[in-house]
Amino acid sequence: MMGCFIALGVLFSKGKCSFLIDGYNLLPREKKEQYDERALSRFTGKLMYFLAFSMLLWLVGIILQSNILQTALPLFFVVGITSAIIYANTGNRFKK
Repeated sequence: MMGCFIALGVLFSKGKCSFLIDGYNLLPREKKEQYDERALSRFTGKLMYFLAFSMLLWLVGIILQSNILQTALPLFFVVGITSAIIYANTGNRFKK
């Protein structure tokens, strides 16, 4: 799973595969032209890297049988995703 997120992170960071970004791929052509596709793809790539890193830390917590890591990292994962959603949807950050 981490490998998939890293591979997607690489693709998105290069500005490719924006058709995989949910919501963006459903927009009509006129609306898509209003967005900076490269910036949106790069942001999504960074999010994929964050998710892969979170999974890696969670796996380390499981291997080390650390209750603190096993409890804190899923929360870190959810807070990270929530923060990314709020960041992406406020301030017209990806509009041209």
